[in-house]
Amino acid sequence: MIIKNFRHCGIVTKNLNKSLWFYKELLGLKIIKKMKEDKKLMSEILKVKNCNLTTIKLGVKKKIILELLYFKNLNQKMNKIDIYSLGLTHVSLTVKDIRKMYNKLSKHKIKFFSKPTLSSDKKVMLCFCKTPENIFLELVEIL
Repeated sequence: MIIKNFRHCGIVTKNLNKSLWFYKELLGLKIIKKMKEDKKLMSEILKVKNCNLTTIKLGVKKKIILELLYFKNLNQKMNKIDIYSLGLTHVSLTVKDIRKMYNKLSKHKIKFFSKPTLSSDKKVMLCFCKTPENIFLELVEIL
């Protein structure tokens, strides 16, 4: 096999503070690395003129799972993503106590599509919400 492992998912944000609040304060992820990327290198490899990019890698137990990308001074629009859209639609995280997480996020006006629900095989509880970047986030508790 050529692939060794999964590294992370990159999420572009227009509001870095709001995204950090969501992923750190509400979900409990930790910042593992924050970096102001080299403008020349990023402009070259991403084909974005005058690329002013900050990246923040977040994770659990020092394992990176998400990378927030903040492009300063770019005019960006929010994508409309449906769960059935083509391409990447959601990120899934395993949580310890889904009801507690659901209640915590709901208190902060995070939009859920259902309450935590038992899967048909009765092995997990799951629910979906939306992140500040309009991505579906699946929360799963293994029973």
